Amino acid sequence: MTQHTVTLEKGLTIGDERHTKVVLRELSAGDLIAAMEESERLIMVPGANGAEPALVTSNTLMGINTLRRQVASIGSVDGPLEREQLSLLSNKDLEILHQGVAALDTAIVNALEARGRSAAADQTN
Repeated sequence: MTQHTVTLEKGLTIGDERHTKVVLRELSAGDLIAAMEESERLIMVPGANGAEPALVTSNTLMGINTLRRQVASIGSVDGPLEREQLSLLSNKDLEILHQGVAALDTAIVNALEARGRSAAADQTN
């Protein structure tokens, strides 16, 4: 599983300890399923026979719930982060996490492309 490490500017204080080193990991299918479930809300919508229940997914919550699951650890604390912990980060630290996730995604794509080129090269010989 691919990982990427970033250093937060202000960090997250848990107890008396300030944590700034974050290890990010790629998401699993289970992470995505859990994040989707957590991001759903039941609302009532107009229907043919009056109000009917419907599940809607918040894209904002989905982004938050996937991001916090990508935190494998922050300092000596194992992830995922709780939403409350994530909300304690500074705007700059949140930006650093997003940049780290983008770098992780790029590394995953590059690894897949390299594997694909190797497999294609093996098939032509």
